[in-house]
Amino acid sequence: MNIIITGRGLKITKAIRSGIKDMLSKHNNFLKKATKIEVEVKQTDSHEGVKDDITLEITITMPKVLIRVEERGSDLYILIDKVDPVLRRRLVRYSEYKRKLEGKESWKILAKKKFEEEIEKLDEDVYAQKAEVEPLITRYKQYSQNSPMHPMEAIERMELLGHEAFLFKNIETNKYSMVYKRKDNTYGLVEPKEQ
Repeated sequence: MNIIITGRGLKITKAIRSGIKDMLSKHNNFLKKATKIEVEVKQTDSHEGVKDDITLEITITMPKVLIRVEERGSDLYILIDKVDPVLRRRLVRYSEYKRKLEGKESWKILAKKKFEEEIEKLDEDVYAQKAEVEPLITRYKQYSQNSPMHPMEAIERMELLGHEAFLFKNIETNKYSMVYKRKDNTYGLVEPKEQ
């Protein structure tokens, strides 16, 4: 398994590297098929009163899917502990659904009414686990804006709507793309890869 640990704004010491590798080793049984694991630790310049100046980001390349986990805080060792259960949940979810991700089984989406009927029969702990791994689409929308637009216009429309993401036809590529708001108040653009 190829693990790449990099730091931006801070030096990756032996202790940091060891803490990250020890945490990842707890998940070896899930990571057998991982082709690459990238861990990036970023520290922004800390100003007085600034919290959460360290970001720990783990990206795992598995067959046909990326698994990504990110946590922010002010103590890297606490972040390693915080990211551990989140990573475990995502790896468990991947292992349960890899047959679907690999195209060997069809996807099932619970309709809202069926989901509500099922959860009435469950206790709270089982409900929380079920809600976390089974997709539930509660709202369907149709997209009627087919006029191509610039990504900056899409960002402005997204902000005016108060949404976190916005689907649009990109005037520069003539393909459907999506802009989204990131946690650090910057924006991301997702578009199909040329084949």
